[in-house]
Amino acid sequence: MLTFDPEKHEYWYEGRIIPSVTQILQAEGFIDTAFYDDWSRDRGKYAHKATELYDLDDLDEESLDPEISPRLEAWKRFLSESGFQIVAIEEQVSNISLRYAGTLDRRGFLSGKRAILDIKTGAVEPWAGIQLAGYGMTAPDYYGIERYAVQLKDDGKYKLTQFKDMNDFGIWRAAVSCYHWKNNNLKRR
Repeated sequence: MLTFDPEKHEYWYEGRIIPSVTQILQAEGFIDTAFYDDWSRDRGKYAHKATELYDLDDLDEESLDPEISPRLEAWKRFLSESGFQIVAIEEQVSNISLRYAGTLDRRGFLSGKRAILDIKTGAVEPWAGIQLAGYGMTAPDYYGIERYAVQLKDDGKYKLTQFKDMNDFGIWRAAVSCYHWKNNNLKRR
């Protein structure tokens, strides 16, 4: 059974820590964290929480930081204009055979098709397609799932980016394999 420790941001399966999608992407050099400062990380965390609480109908919008409010407005606009139907919110997912886990921002239906979404508050980087392939591969029939990033902008607008490159799945599988090989043979800590 998969468990998650939110304080340490660790995923556990049968008493062992397994890496997250983001940890693998960072360790294998896909994500350059030099561009992220504390505020951008916090902004992303707060915007994610605001959209989660909004989707759960449990958000006090008056309590939002002025930096987060426009991003919530962008999320509302996306939901209204796209008709995205939410099935799961901040869903912890795993692929035990490949030994990784993660938290999928949203799973649902977009234009009547199964879709997974990652919410971004900064630029949508090319590695997001690989990230979403990793999340997608936690489902047994992942080839039929469409992958999107929704960038929530500070002007209350959003940008929806679809990732269609099927090579993302092979790249993800290779990244996971390299991660585990290095961890087992190079004693990476």
